[in-house]
Amino acid sequence: MTGPVGAGATPPVVRPRNPDLSSEYRAPTTELEEQLATLWQARLGLDQIGVDDDFFELGGHSLLAAELLVEIEQTFGVTVPAATLYLDPTVADLAAAIDENRAGSGACD
Repeated sequence: MTGPVGAGATPPVVRPRNPDLSSEYRAPTTELEEQLATLWQARLGLDQIGVDDDFFELGGHSLLAAELLVEIEQTFGVTVPAATLYLDPTVADLAAAIDENRAGSGACD
């Protein structure tokens, strides 16, 4: 569900952070990390995303990854290849890839 919740519709369930994640929570420190964490929260239905959390460990899968990458392109105006998310699946890694893209031109590596 990507659009607004209509009248009478059930809002999406928001789950608390899983305490069994392989990384400790580390809060976003830049505006870009904060924006990416917010996108992840909406896509994954979680109330808190740390910059070192693994997208797939949080419950992400290929369809959500594709939707997220489209949303990143629409929001930030950069193309992030799927391989970037699969190889470096954290907010911190994506933020670094987007920053590199903005410094140069073209798609993120």
